[in-house]
Amino acid sequence: MKIKLNAARFVALATVLLSTACSTTYKVDPDLVSQFKPEATPTQDETFVYVVRGSKFQGGARGAWLAANDKVVADLGNGTHTLLKLKSGINSIHLVQGLAGFAYAKVDNKPAQTLFMSVDYTTGEMKELEYDLGASMVMQTKKAKDIGEVRKNDAYDNLLANPALLGFPVMKPAIEPISPDDETAVINFYRMETLIGEVPFDIWSEEGYVGSTRSGTYFQVRVKPGKHTFVALSERYSVLEANVEAGKEYLAEFDVDMGWNQAHVQILPIDPVKEVKIIKRWKAEARLMKLDNDVINQAEFKQRADLAREYLYKQFKKIDAGEISTRELNNQHIL
Repeated sequence: MKIKLNAARFVALATVLLSTACSTTYKVDPDLVSQFKPEATPTQDETFVYVVRGSKFQGGARGAWLAANDKVVADLGNGTHTLLKLKSGINSIHLVQGLAGFAYAKVDNKPAQTLFMSVDYTTGEMKELEYDLGASMVMQTKKAKDIGEVRKNDAYDNLLANPALLGFPVMKPAIEPISPDDETAVINFYRMETLIGEVPFDIWSEEGYVGSTRSGTYFQVRVKPGKHTFVALSERYSVLEANVEAGKEYLAEFDVDMGWNQAHVQILPIDPVKEVKIIKRWKAEARLMKLDNDVINQAEFKQRADLAREYLYKQFKKIDAGEISTRELNNQHIL
């Protein structure tokens, strides 16, 4: 069995994430809106964000840290709010529990603006609110405790390597599959495991961003013959070193299991001879996707991709030095 998390802990986690739970219903209250006074006003170089965690019974006893970019900045308990004072530009915010991040949101290029975001702990979502509702929720929740000095965001590495977590629709449906030719090979990446299937996990190569995976989909990458290294990260690194020949088509699986603290991902080479029945089913069920170049060329995405490449460059050096374990995709895995 590949699942490392014990059954009781997994059920408890699933209950927290999926239950609708009892909760306070927040609505716009004109009296509270009129009484609301912002703590401060942002300058042209700042963006302020009130992050509110509404009161819920389910999961209410569970604490969560609030992270802004690479720092943890607040302890956001049940029924509390805090004010983030961010430098205007590219900002990623989310909650952290243990080493795992969730409830991701981006706050990009909002100079001199004050925003309101609400966190739903039970669904793991963060969304922006209209001013009146946001002000009403702030007035009905307590100010979060001051944690003193900020500390390292232990989930930041995973966020760097998985920018699709921030809601970028980086993949779109493809009409026709691509085929290898005399000068190139094609690698197919299938993700068919259904565990947290709607949570995207991304793949990188030594050349940069490759694509994002969701359950029930696959995408293809055209590469030159020779060696290519593919990397994914959640909890720890999974590395696939592909040695390919022109004119050949290869098959790999993106597998997602429960790890000790967060999802555990693996890029696995697949033997088409041994797994012929599985591959036949995958081909019948999987939806073909491709990169949406309009999205990945957006400045907000490109700046994050640049940060990720800078970070991952160090990991590729470790791979080359044999410090990170790898799997090999070769002619045994020709489709």
